[in-house]
Formats: sequence, C-alpha cells, structure tokens
Amino acid sequence: MSRERRGCLVTEELGNLHEIYQEMKRKILKWRGERGRYWVQRLVPDETYPYFSLNRLPKEPVFELVDRLLEGSKRSWSKDELHSAWKQYLFGKELKDQELYSGFTFAVQGVLGFARKSLPEDILQTAENYTGQVCPICGQEAGLSVLVPPAGKRMLHCTHCDHEWSAKRVGCIHCGSEKASEQIYLKNENFPGVEIAFCQSCGRDFKEVDLRKRRVEDFVWEDLRTLPLNYAAEKWIDEHPQKDRVLN
Repeated sequence: MSRERRGCLVTEELGNLHEIYQEMKRKILKWRGERGRYWVQRLVPDETYPYFSLNRLPKEPVFELVDRLLEGSKRSWSKDELHSAWKQYLFGKELKDQELYSGFTFAVQGVLGFARKSLPEDILQTAENYTGQVCPICGQEAGLSVLVPPAGKRMLHCTHCDHEWSAKRVGCIHCGSEKASEQIYLKNENFPGVEIAFCQSCGRDFKEVDLRKRRVEDFVWEDLRTLPLNYAAEKWIDEHPQKDRVLN
C-alpha cells in the first residue's frame, strides 16, 4: 500500500474503517458459503511453491467476489474497466479508483484464503515447514512478522491468504540481512506490542507484532488498525534516518 493511501487511512476514523472491514468480511463469508463448493473444484494448485500464485489465480472468482463486495456502490464498472484495472493490480500499479482497489484487495484475500483452506492437509503441513521469504501458498511477500509465545518464536504472516510459516528470529523479512546495526525498530505507546522495523540495508520496512504483549485474532484488521504507525514511521524515517529508535 502506498504512502498516499496510508495517509488517507490515517485521517479516517478507525470505527468507521472497522465497520467497513466487518461488512467486507461478512460478504466474503457469505460468498464462500454460496459459491465455495463450485470454485473449490476449479482452484487447482500448482505442484510446487507457490501453490496459488497471484498471476495464475483465475480472475473469474475474483471478479465475482468484487461484484459482491461493491454491491450497492454509487457507480458500476464495465468488464473492460475491470480487466484493465486487474492487469494494473497484478503488476502492483496504483489504481486511481480507491473503491475498486479496495474491492480487488479484499476479493483477492477472500479467494486466496479460501484456496489455501482447500489444500490437502499434507501440503499445508509441508508449507508450514517452509523457510523462504515469500508466502509458499500465494507467492506474495509476508505482510507481518509475528512473535508467538512463550519464547517469542518468529513467524511470517501473509495478509493475502492468511498463511503463516517459520522464520529466523532476527533480520529483515525482505532482504534477509541479519546485521543488528542495520535494523532500526520504531514504536509508539499508542500501539503496544507493535513495532515498525526499518532495514537500512535494503531501505524497506515491515511491521512486527508481539503476541506475548497483545492478543490478535484478525491479522488483516491488526495491520489496518495500526496503519497510522506505518505512516508515522515513514515520516520519521525521512526526517531522522539513523537517530532515536522511539517515535514520539
């Protein structure tokens, strides 16, 4: 998500955002209940990692779910508009239409999460022992680093398909650098148990959630709820790249 989008979300009331998110979840669950049996037969995994790469994901269930999610919208989109926007989305390009961007994001999460649950148990167990830096289910970069109790074992969490897999206890989840001198951790008292890690080696950041300090039941919402921390960290990094490690 771009800084501009994060900045927009910072200005929204979290209560309103949570209502929108919960409504999206309800629509996704309803779609899965009504259409899951049909699509599970058509979501065929690859033989090796990643099993459901985004660029090979059938667009039909995504478009179908987008229609559900955006039902009641003040505007509609033609098939040509949807296909064009989908191509841009796959290549990580910005969509000018914020509503359509949100629709695609939630639809992809809904389809990929369902596809993951449809995998045989032996494949899921194999994927849990995977140690790469991108998700073995969908091939996307990890959205969150998660420390689990009691010892703080580190897991990577994919916010696209909800899969988790083991990772090294320290280091950047993007480039793999384990040099402590290159990792800056930023935190804010308004978000206990959540930090933004900035890697000076690759210049990228990621969010880390410590489950020993806070309970999280929905990691996608946790990521959305703490977007103000991402935005504040980016501004702080621009102004103070190598100074105090605590956001004020």
